[in-house]
Amino acid sequence: MSLTLGKGRQDAAHLIGGRPFQLFWDMWQTDISTWPVRQLLRSAGLAFQPSRVSERNIIARVDYRKMKSAASDQGKRVWGQRWRSSTTFGIVCISIALFAESFLYSFIIPILPYILQERNHVDPSDIQRLTYQILTLYGLVSLASSVFIGQLADLATTRKMPLVVALLVAIAGTLAVAAATDLSVIYIGRVLQSIGATAAWIVGVATLRDSVDAEHMGKAFGLLYSCISTGELLGPAISGVLLTLAGYWMAWGSVFVVMTLNIAMRLVMVEGSKRTVPSGDASPRPSERSPLIPDANQPEQRPSGEAPVQGPMATSATAFYRVVLVQRRVIISILCSIVHSVMLASYGTTIPTHVKFAFGWDSLPTGLLFALLQVPVTLASPLYGWLRDNIGTRKPTAFGFASLAPILWLLGAANQRQFPWAASEESAKATYVAAIVAIGLVTNLTSTVSAFEITCVVDDFESKQPGIFGPGGGYSRCYSLANFAFAAGLLLGPLLSGALADSVGYYLMNVLLGKYSPPVRSRPMF
Repeated sequence: MSLTLGKGRQDAAHLIGGRPFQLFWDMWQTDISTWPVRQLLRSAGLAFQPSRVSERNIIARVDYRKMKSAASDQGKRVWGQRWRSSTTFGIVCISIALFAESFLYSFIIPILPYILQERNHVDPSDIQRLTYQILTLYGLVSLASSVFIGQLADLATTRKMPLVVALLVAIAGTLAVAAATDLSVIYIGRVLQSIGATAAWIVGVATLRDSVDAEHMGKAFGLLYSCISTGELLGPAISGVLLTLAGYWMAWGSVFVVMTLNIAMRLVMVEGSKRTVPSGDASPRPSERSPLIPDANQPEQRPSGEAPVQGPMATSATAFYRVVLVQRRVIISILCSIVHSVMLASYGTTIPTHVKFAFGWDSLPTGLLFALLQVPVTLASPLYGWLRDNIGTRKPTAFGFASLAPILWLLGAANQRQFPWAASEESAKATYVAAIVAIGLVTNLTSTVSAFEITCVVDDFESKQPGIFGPGGGYSRCYSLANFAFAAGLLLGPLLSGALADSVGYYLMNVLLGKYSPPVRSRPMF
């Protein structure tokens, strides 16, 4: 705080217009008895100087901004400040948040037929249709709301309250679905769940980006994807087991425990200072953060392919998207994410039906098959994140899609009698299982591409023109685009794979999915 009584002590007598003030000021500055008081005031941030005032008044002006800042600094000294605001604790909190959301998303899948038939008395012939509608509604709402959520989140002054509100909305939707005895309530609950989960993902990852240095974002994304995969793996297993062994409400109790822990962790977390992108040349070193799509038309000092950022700030509702969506690496990364999620959705749509008719497998071996698909993804995500931090996204992503092409062909050809491995049913089953495991091993290479690449683009723009996307930055909108791409693929996947499987068969469907992956059809990927 600065209490200012003027411009300069040398003009005190003239400005005040009276000798008494001159004598007082001289004594204040020279008398040794006032030295302790002066030192105490200086240590408190108070500085006294004579002011340009009238002969009748002395105007004292207080810098309330500094006073407020000092009070705020005192208020921030809360219990556990150091570990609660640490990057490690922040990563743990956000990881738990995303685990909870993926757990909630997948939890309802095996329990939904019970909800429809036993609690809502739906005719058994309508259960399959309603199940598809309810699961599709989640993706539709996520697709429609992600851009708006990203825009609102970047306008917020803090990320803490938006994330807490998102989690509360998700809990409200969960309560609605769990207690529903009418179909309309189930639909409303799923809408709330989707909005809450989408907001939690967008704001959570943006919070993580505020805390983690750019060179560690690959590892951070890898850890987050591992937590998301764990939630997707445990959700159906826990709901099915608890419903059978402990009953309906005990099964839902596990969800409320996870969500309550999630909110508690978020309330304990203290937001640290945001990481700033250094100004100047934002071009990353070729060995790290190398872009997915290098642009040969740009000078060598800008290998990331962005045009120089000049002109007014892109702070309006649509300016961010007009600036970012013209970048080629953003467009290709969004395409990669859509194809990645289309393939993920196609597995869930076609594998259960195929293995039932090809190998006679019921729900138990089918569930184990999906576990074999998910476990490699969960375990290998941090490793692939480290790989991206060190060599960038271009080569791992291209290798991942190029590897998926022959693996998808093998997945479709496992039971085709014209191939030698299908001579016996046992060898055909072993081939199919091996293909599933191989898909799980390379899936990480094609995941979170859009989130990682758009983050790099936003970093580059911010370094060239700090604050271009407003005081809240553009990271929430960045991750809303990534979520939009992923949700679009989840919606297209069942429609595309189901139509292809019905029209040309399971084998040719996999051949087409592998053939038209981005690195095979798009030469600039290499």
